[in-house]
Formats: sequence, structure tokens, C-alpha cells
Amino acid sequence: MNRSGYRHTGRLALSKGQACGRYVLEQVLGNGGMGVVWKAWDPKAKRHVALKVVAEGLLAEPGIGARFQDEVRRHARLNHPRIVALLDTFSLHDQQCMVMSLIQGESLETLLERSPHHSLPLDVALQIMTDVLAALDYAHRHGILHRDVKPPNILLDSAQHAYLADFGISLAIGEARLTRAGVAVGTAEYMSPEQIRTPEQIDHRTDVYSSGCVLYEMLTGRPPFIHSELGGTTADIALRSAHVNRVPVHPDQLQPSIPVDISGVIMSALNKDPNQRPQGCAEFSRLLLAARDSQGMSQNSVEVRPSLRLAASGAFLAAGAAAFIYVLYRVIS
Repeated sequence: MNRSGYRHTGRLALSKGQACGRYVLEQVLGNGGMGVVWKAWDPKAKRHVALKVVAEGLLAEPGIGARFQDEVRRHARLNHPRIVALLDTFSLHDQQCMVMSLIQGESLETLLERSPHHSLPLDVALQIMTDVLAALDYAHRHGILHRDVKPPNILLDSAQHAYLADFGISLAIGEARLTRAGVAVGTAEYMSPEQIRTPEQIDHRTDVYSSGCVLYEMLTGRPPFIHSELGGTTADIALRSAHVNRVPVHPDQLQPSIPVDISGVIMSALNKDPNQRPQGCAEFSRLLLAARDSQGMSQNSVEVRPSLRLAASGAFLAAGAAAFIYVLYRVIS
């Protein structure tokens, strides 16, 4: 191995303390079927970043490079305060790399896992969801569908502001797809019916549906459909069938403290027919805030001060505790 941190085979030696371009790798933050995300130090900018590389075992797989380049190109089109920022891209020794801002906090998935009953107070959930919907509305207006809105892909900073992450299976409207025609991609718990039935014909309203699933989970402690209640065949097949054929229990029936108007807006986002849903993420957000206002909740009750928000969740560490950095990017297999 030479001093630059590369094996003589030409591939990156992905291990702690070694260089990847100008960045120094520190620890693995997440990995999956397509890539690995490292926490890395940028000595030039004097900051930590999240560095994503294609998994070494997939470097020779046909099309993987093109898929990664598509993710980079689509992500680069997006510059929004609620979307994880793409800072740099480069390629070294056949290894493609993308550098993103590192969010100091955790994923929504982690917050839900350690929250009482795996759910959040209404004001906290609405704060997070309005951030996510603003990010999605921006992406849609710039021709990008996310296609994988779910708790692991929503990152939260120390003030619980949300950031949309992982555009690994995003789709640019009008571009040719690299997945096989008619093949549904996404995460079964959060996929829209059309994403399952006619994946080649989806539009921005598929992200409205997935966002509805996420808000449903934030308020009830579970997604609209869970495999343990469906029985029968394998989990993914059962869940996809439910999204296509079943109507979920109304959120307020699972959790009576959820206002009926809020529950109704969520159910409209989960309509099987995209034409019957809110016709965009901006409209979904507007309807949620109107339902909130109908309950006599003020704007300040959603944009809670960080100290009150942390106390309300009952889940964050006490003030002064050491901050942990989480980036839980899930990369598509």
C-alpha cells in the first residue's frame, strides 16, 4: 500500500485514517447494497462531511456507475435548505465518490425507535413533515421525484429541523430509466399503489403518498400497513398488496388524540387514486396547516422552540450531553 492510502491494485483502501481524495476517512456511518457512507474530515474546509462511495463489490456490476452518476447529477440540481447539500464529487481509481454535508443529529427512524410508543407529539410531527414537504415540493418543481421517502431518509439536526436525504433511486422527469421497465423500486411500507402497479407512469403524487405514510407513522407509531397484521405471503408482497387493495385504519382510530381533521388530511394523501390526493406537496402542507389551525393551534405551536420541542419528545439527551453524529443513508440494493 502506498502513502496516499490506495492499494497497488488501484482501488481505494476504504479504512479509517486513510485518504480519499483530499478527505480523510474516520468511520462508516451507513452501508447498503449500492454504497457506503463515511464520516470524513475535509482539511481544506476544516469540517466534517459525509462521503458516499459505491460498494467495492459492485464496482464491476454493469450499470452501477451510470446509476451513481445519475444520483449525483440529480442531486446536484437541488439547492434547498431542507435537502442535504451535495458539496463535491470526484472519481479515484475507478471509485466514484460524492461528498455531502454532515447533519449533526439523527435520522427520523432513530428518533421514532426511541420515542415513547414510537410516535411523536403532533406539533413535532407537523414541524418535521412541513420541512419534508417543502423539500419535496422544491425537488418536484425542479423535475425530480424522490421515490423513497421514509424515516431513514429524513435526517434531523439538534433543533429537529428535517433534511431530505438519499436520492439513490430518484427519478428525473422525462429521463430514461436505468431500472428495468415495469420494475417497482422503493420501500414496501411506504410505496404508493401506482409505484407498485404501474411504476413507469408515476409522477410527483407518489411522494405525496409516501409522505402520508411517514406522517401516519410519526403520529401512530406504525406505518399504515405492517406485515404482522397481514399474514400470508412474504412481507414485501403482502405490504405491496395492501397498499394497492386495502384502506388503512384512520390514524385517529389508532390514536384518539390525533385531531379528526388532521387524520382526514392524512387519509386523503393515502387515497389509492392519485387524482383524489392533494395534488402536490405544497397543497398537502397547506391542508395540514389549515387542519392544525382549525384545532386552535397557533403557528408557534408547530414551530416550537428547540428546548420545548426536545422536552415534548421525551426522547432527546439532556442538555450538555455529548452530541452524536448520525447519517443513516439507505442505499438501494
